Amino acid sequence: MSRVKNALHNDYQLLEHLHDELSLQAHLFKAEMKSTWETLEIKWSELKEHLGRAEVAATDAGRDIDVASKALADSLKAGYTEIRNAFKH
Repeated sequence: MSRVKNALHNDYQLLEHLHDELSLQAHLFKAEMKSTWETLEIKWSELKEHLGRAEVAATDAGRDIDVASKALADSLKAGYTEIRNAFKH
């Protein structure tokens, strides 16, 4: 075999080995990323669920806060009115 042919053959073998190695790494990378993606999808679903629950809780809490605030304001108003009326007598 001539030097050029031998060099080309060696280069080809080196490139073939590199190709095969990278092909395997790419396959493993895809599998790893798929697993990572699936894990992230589960977390995404959990986040959406938690945010949905938080929104409902905030709405319910907002109504409760409104009712409690009105009751407290009414109670204060009645108490202040009673004290003011007591000063008038």
